[in-house]
Amino acid sequence: MLRTLQIPSSAATGTAQSSPSKAKRDQDKPRRALDFFDHLEIYPGSKIKHFEKLQKVTGVAYREMLFFDDEKRNREVEKLGVTMWWVPDGVDGGEFDRGIREWRKRRGWGDEEILKIS
Repeated sequence: MLRTLQIPSSAATGTAQSSPSKAKRDQDKPRRALDFFDHLEIYPGSKIKHFEKLQKVTGVAYREMLFFDDEKRNREVEKLGVTMWWVPDGVDGGEFDRGIREWRKRRGWGDEEILKIS
C-alpha cells in the first residue's frame, strides 16, 4: 500500500501548489507514502514483542503509533498505548481515513485538522 499511495507535495510541505517552472513542477510531484518512512519491518509472532522492539529501535512513543491489521487478536498492542485499527477486509481509502480519525481522536485532535488527500 505504501508503494502505491501518493502524497501530494503540497500536503507534505503544507504549501500551496504553484508551478511556474519545470523545476518547481518536478518538486511538486506527488511522492510515494513509502518515502516518508525511515523504518519498515514485518515481524512474525507476538505483536507485543514486535512493538516493544519497534519502539526501542525507532524511539517513537507507543501513543504515536497507528497499526492497521486484519487479525483482531493483535489488538493486544493497545495495552502499550498503540492505536490499532482492525481491517478485516484489508486497507482501502475509507479504512485508512477511519484509522487516522481514531488515532487523532485518541490524541484529542478534532476532524477539522485532518488533512484531506485526494
